Amino acid sequence: MAIKSDYAGQYLSGQNEMIIYEGDRVSSVILMLQGKLDVLLSPFDTVQNDKNYTADNSCRLFTLEQNTFLSVNDILKSGKNSFSLRSQQSCNLYCFPASSANGIRDIMNTQKDYSTYIVSSLATLIDLSYDSYQKLLPICRSLDILVKNLSIYYWAIKDKYYFKYSPEIENLEDYKNVYQEARDNGMRFFPVDTDSLSNKYICENCGETENEIDDAGFEYFSKLLNVPLDQRKGFFNSENYICEYHINKGSDLMESLVGEIKSKLSQLYNNISCLYTAPVNLMSSYAKIAVDSKDDKEAVLTLYSIMEQSAAIIANCIGRLQNEFDCFNSINVSNISELVNTVKAKVSISSIPQNSDGTYSGNELPKELENSLEKILTICGFPLDFKDSFNKRLCHFRALKDKSSSDSEARELRSSLTADFFTVYETAFKKAQESGQYPKVISMFLNFGYMDERLVTKEQAIALYRLCDKEYPKTQFTIYSSVKWLQEIYNNRKEPSINDFGQDYYDVFRDMKKRKIVTDLDRPAYEKDFNAKVSFEINNMLKTNQKVCHGHMSSYFPILHKDIITRDLEKSVVTPLKITDAIMNILETDFSVFYREIWYKNEQKNIEKEPIMKEILPDIIIVPTFGSRASMWQEITGRSRNTPGRFIFPAFTDENIYDMVLKLIGTFRWELCRTMMGVAWNDITEKSLTSEYTDYIQFYKKNHDLSEEAKEKIKVQIQKNRNMMKDIFTSDYDVWINYESKGILRLNKIARSILFRYCPLPKEQRANLAKQPAFTDLCIQMNTTRAKMAKSLTNKYAKLFKNGPIDEDMEANLIFYRDF
Repeated sequence: MAIKSDYAGQYLSGQNEMIIYEGDRVSSVILMLQGKLDVLLSPFDTVQNDKNYTADNSCRLFTLEQNTFLSVNDILKSGKNSFSLRSQQSCNLYCFPASSANGIRDIMNTQKDYSTYIVSSLATLIDLSYDSYQKLLPICRSLDILVKNLSIYYWAIKDKYYFKYSPEIENLEDYKNVYQEARDNGMRFFPVDTDSLSNKYICENCGETENEIDDAGFEYFSKLLNVPLDQRKGFFNSENYICEYHINKGSDLMESLVGEIKSKLSQLYNNISCLYTAPVNLMSSYAKIAVDSKDDKEAVLTLYSIMEQSAAIIANCIGRLQNEFDCFNSINVSNISELVNTVKAKVSISSIPQNSDGTYSGNELPKELENSLEKILTICGFPLDFKDSFNKRLCHFRALKDKSSSDSEARELRSSLTADFFTVYETAFKKAQESGQYPKVISMFLNFGYMDERLVTKEQAIALYRLCDKEYPKTQFTIYSSVKWLQEIYNNRKEPSINDFGQDYYDVFRDMKKRKIVTDLDRPAYEKDFNAKVSFEINNMLKTNQKVCHGHMSSYFPILHKDIITRDLEKSVVTPLKITDAIMNILETDFSVFYREIWYKNEQKNIEKEPIMKEILPDIIIVPTFGSRASMWQEITGRSRNTPGRFIFPAFTDENIYDMVLKLIGTFRWELCRTMMGVAWNDITEKSLTSEYTDYIQFYKKNHDLSEEAKEKIKVQIQKNRNMMKDIFTSDYDVWINYESKGILRLNKIARSILFRYCPLPKEQRANLAKQPAFTDLCIQMNTTRAKMAKSLTNKYAKLFKNGPIDEDMEANLIFYRDF
C-alpha cells in the first residue's frame, strides 16, 4: 500500500510499508510527525512498470526521523518523486495538497514556523544525500577501475598465453584497442600488479572524467543545520522571499545531486553485473580461462592471482553496499570466494606464494590475540566498571549494520568510544614504556589502532600480527611509527607538536601564566614533566591527525575495523620506503623543496652572520589508521626557522602515496614561505612565492597578460578550491610537477613564471625546456641569476677561506647555486 495521488490529511502507516514510489506524480508535501522513513533510490533512468521491482532494486541512502517535510524539491523541479520512501517503523504522516510553488507558500502561511522547518528539512535531505554520495564514490571508483583493468588484462593474457575462449561481455571488444595502444607505447603488463587492480587505471586513457558538483553549495546547507534553531526561525520567518530563495537553491542542488547519485548507482549495477552477476561475466570468464589453461602453470598462477585479488575487492565492495546501503542483498558474498577456491581445486594449485616476513606463517589466529580487548584493558590496569562499559559499547558498535551511520545514536556511540580510546591509548603507552615491555597486542593497538579481533577478519588480524614487529631499512628521511615517536618525546629527544590552535607545549605554559594558573616557579617542573609532554602529544597531534589522515570526518572512528579496510593490509601498509620513494620522485623535479635561507654563524671560523641555503628534512610520523590523506602538520618546530617540519601519514592506505605526498609538499612549500616571510607573506613589495601568487590570484581579472579563457579557468579553480589560497596554489603545484616540468603546457604564463622561479627545476630539465618558447626566457633569466650568485659566492668564499678548507655548510650553499 502507498499514499495515493491527491491524498490529503493524516496518514498512519504500518511498519515496512512503501509510502511513495520513485517516479510517481507529486501531489502533496508530506510532513513526517512520528516514526522513521528509509529513503530509497533506484539505478533506473526510466520508471519501471513494476513499482515493487524498482523498490526491491533500490539502495537505501539514509533514514529520516520525525518532524521532516518531504517532496518540496520535487514539486518545484520535475513534479515527480525523486525517491521512494519506506517506513522503517510505524509512521504518523500528514499530507498537505500542493503541486506548485503557490501550494508551498500556502503551507508556509499555515503556521509561523513552517518556513523554517521546510528549509531545515531540505537542508537535512541535502546533507544526508551528499554524505551518501561521498560514501558511494570510493566503492564506485574501485569497481569501475577493476572492470576496466580486468577488461584490458583479458587481452594482455590472451596475447601472452593464447586461448580460444571469447566471452560475450559488453564493451570487452573495445578494450582490445586500448591494450594494443598501451603495448605499442612500451607499457609492461607482466608481472601483474594485483595491488593496483582497484586503485589505479592500467592505462590513463581508460579513465573517465568525473562530473564535478558544487561542494560549496552542499557545505552551505550542511553548515546551516549547525545554526541554532531559534536563530534560524528568526531569519527564515522574517521574510518569505529569503525562505523561498533557499528552497529554490536547495531544490536545484537536490536535483543535481540525485542525478549524480543515480548515475553512480547505474554505474554500480552495470559494473557488478559485468564483474559477477551477469550470466557471462568477467570473473566466470577468468575462471574458465584458468581451468582451460591448467597445463600452463605460469598462466594459471597469473589468472589465479588476478581472480583472488578481484574476488576480495568485489566481496569487500558488495559487503559495504549491503551493510551501508541495504542493496545487492541477493548476492551471497561467500560465493565469490568459493568461485576462486573452486578454480584453485580444479587447477591443482597446492599453495599460492604470499608475502611474509617470516615472523608468523600460520593461518590460525594467534593465541595472543584471543580476547584482545580484555588483554589490552587488563594490561592498562583499568577498573572493572570501565572495562565493562567499554566492552559493552564496543559490542554495540560491532553490532551496527552501518558503522559509519550519521544518525544521532551511532554518532554518540562513536564519540563516546573515541574519547575513551585515547585514554586507553595514553595509558597503554605509559604502562609499556615504564615496564619496558611491549606485548604484540599492545604494539598492534598503539601502531595500528587494533583493539578487538572481532572487529576485523581473521586474515586481517594475522596480517597485523605479522606487521607489528616488522623492521624496515633506514632511509635518508627520519620516519617514525607512533610508538617510536612518542618514545622520542618521552625520552626528551623531541619536543611535542603544536595543538589545533598552533600553540606548542611552551605556548600553553605562557597562556596559563597569563591566566595566573601557573608562575615562573612552576616552569622547571613543567619542562621536565615528560609524562605531560606525551599526554600533550597524544591529545593534540595524534588525536587530530588520526582523524585528518583517515580522511572522512563524518564517519571517523579511531579503532581499526574491517569496514574501513578497503585493501589487503600487508599490501596497503605505508612503509618508510614507499614514503621515501614518493618524496624522492618529487625531489627529482623540485630539488629545493626542503631548502630554506637561514643566517649561518660559526664563531670558531669567525663567521658572524652569513645567509645560506640549507636543506632541512622533515620528521615523518605514521599514525594508527587506515586513511586516504597525509597531513602537513608543521612547517617548522617551535620558533626557530632552521628546524624540521612534521609530516603525518596513515599506517595503511588504498590511495596512491605519490599523490598524497605531492599535495602535502605543495602545502609545505606554501606554509614554509608564509612562516619565513612573517607578516610580509602577502606584501607584493616583498617578493616571495606567497606574495606574488596571492597578488596574481587576487587581481587576475585586471591582468592584461591573461586571456579571457585563462581568466575563466582561474575563476573555476578558485571556486573549486573554495577561495583558499593555499589550496589554489597546491592545485597549480600538482600541474607544475606532473605536466609543466615535462614540457606539457597546462598553466597560464603568469602562474608558470611564478612556479618556475620559486619551485625551480634542475639544470638538466631547464636545458631541455629552454628549447620551448614558453620556457626560453624563463630559463635564460634563471640560469643567469644562479650563475651570478654562484660566481659571487665563489669569490667571497675564496677570500673568506684562503687559509684553510671551505666550511661544509657554505660549500653546500655554493653547490646549491652552482650545480643545481
